[in-house]
Amino acid sequence: MIDHKYGIRSPVKIPDLELELYAFRNRFQPNEGGLGTFDHFRNVTKLMWPKMSWNPWLEDQIESLCDHDYVGWAGCGASGKTFSATLFATVWWLANPSKTTVVLTSTTAKMIRKRMWANLQDLVRKSRGFPGNMVDSKMSLQAVKGDDRHSISAIAVAEGNTSKAVANIQGIHAERVMVIIDEATDTPEAAFEACTNLSKGCREFKMLVIGNPASKYDPHGRFCTPAKGWRSVTIEDPYWLTERGICRRFDGMKSPNITEGRTKYPYLITHDQLLSAMRHEGEQSPTFWKYTRGFWSPDGMVKTVLSESLIETYTPTKNLIFTTNVQIVAGLDPGFGGDRCILRFAKVGTANGKISILFQDIVQISPNAQLTEPVHYQIANRVKEECSQRNVAPERFGLDSTGEGGGLADILTREWGMIHRVEFGGSPSVLPVSDEDSRPCNEAYDRKVTELWFSMRKWAVEERLGGLDIETLQEFCARMFDDSKRKISVESKTVMKQRTGKSPDLADAAVVLLDLVRKTSVLEPRVTKMDKAWEKLVHDADSIYHDDSPDTE
Repeated sequence: MIDHKYGIRSPVKIPDLELELYAFRNRFQPNEGGLGTFDHFRNVTKLMWPKMSWNPWLEDQIESLCDHDYVGWAGCGASGKTFSATLFATVWWLANPSKTTVVLTSTTAKMIRKRMWANLQDLVRKSRGFPGNMVDSKMSLQAVKGDDRHSISAIAVAEGNTSKAVANIQGIHAERVMVIIDEATDTPEAAFEACTNLSKGCREFKMLVIGNPASKYDPHGRFCTPAKGWRSVTIEDPYWLTERGICRRFDGMKSPNITEGRTKYPYLITHDQLLSAMRHEGEQSPTFWKYTRGFWSPDGMVKTVLSESLIETYTPTKNLIFTTNVQIVAGLDPGFGGDRCILRFAKVGTANGKISILFQDIVQISPNAQLTEPVHYQIANRVKEECSQRNVAPERFGLDSTGEGGGLADILTREWGMIHRVEFGGSPSVLPVSDEDSRPCNEAYDRKVTELWFSMRKWAVEERLGGLDIETLQEFCARMFDDSKRKISVESKTVMKQRTGKSPDLADAAVVLLDLVRKTSVLEPRVTKMDKAWEKLVHDADSIYHDDSPDTE
């Protein structure tokens, strides 16, 4: 037997690279005769890529992956996150390629090819000999030619490719699995969940989630949530523990180029780039926080219908216990023009002394263009079917009748019964704004869509909502509004879609349902708190003139 470094013995001589990969894979620590996972990783890179340049951020990124299996990276642009992720994934795969699968994901194939796949190709090209079979057309590096099961593979998970991507991800089975989700802020929920589920059934699993911080409720934000809650961390914290691992963040104002006082690493954010961001974006802008500070911007910096702190305070995700008057209602956003057709159901009744809504099932209706039956009739028939299963009568159903929705409303009225129509482009109603604000909505809001969305905000603050899902809350947290003028105005749907790249179909269906509740007999006319305060003021003033008043005796 031959004695090698780190206490390894074998009947044959083992090359230094294989020794270091073995020690890295088995996480040999100093008390076991090794150097520690990180130092073995460094030795592998020295043998494979002797000219590689290291920097403090690269060291922090690799060390977080050496020490934890669930890692989130949040940071500024030009922080080297994508390169570090690809480098670690490559070495992790090399440690046992015949039993390992690495999945690289990003929003689009173009983005993967430009970022992670380009980094991988560069590492292979510059290495001192690299095993495996590169199939560029499939963006796959196979351990053995034709073996996609044990490989480094790149998968696009953009919205249009989500179903196919999820199927490809779910079909992955290997002893060792690593998943890297780049641009996690824009990764669809279904793809994110599929990646998370890969941990089941394998012996070794690692997951890295990368993003420029946008929302605490998007997939990236939820993955990076501190174990002790968001209030336990500040902009000064470079890392924190999460429920399953660690989040490491990279602040552009603390770039190695800034701390060095010179541009030592030109591929990382520089002092000139920092000054440019301050000058053109402003230090208090959400863009500056996202791409320069690498941290989630504080509430109030951008005015959105709902906010993270509002959700944390009033928890519209909670369950509700009804005492009386429980009914099932439904709301539909038809989604013509390429948007999703969303049908929502909810329970309505009295909870904690208030008429409240507990959101429940969400049904996405996908008409089949190849059928001879017109799309409007396909949607109408599906709506009637789903509502019938839940005993929802037509008078307890509402839909957005704007544009083509009007034709669908006519069909349902003719074939089913009178339904509640909501014109998003119409004028606000004369219903009171809230319990605390007795003004009619047409005095507070500029148009109907503003009333619809802000009514959801008011009901959330009054703690009359429950069961709202994370994706719907994200949509409410994404729509901006302007209250600088006499009437509040939410941004148009067109502007919102251009800015976010998404249509708020889930939220639109929810506000249709709320409008139904507000305008039907489910809601009895109520005296607002402001009305009660006014009545008391009048009573106190009148009492001065009453003969039996103690003050006049």
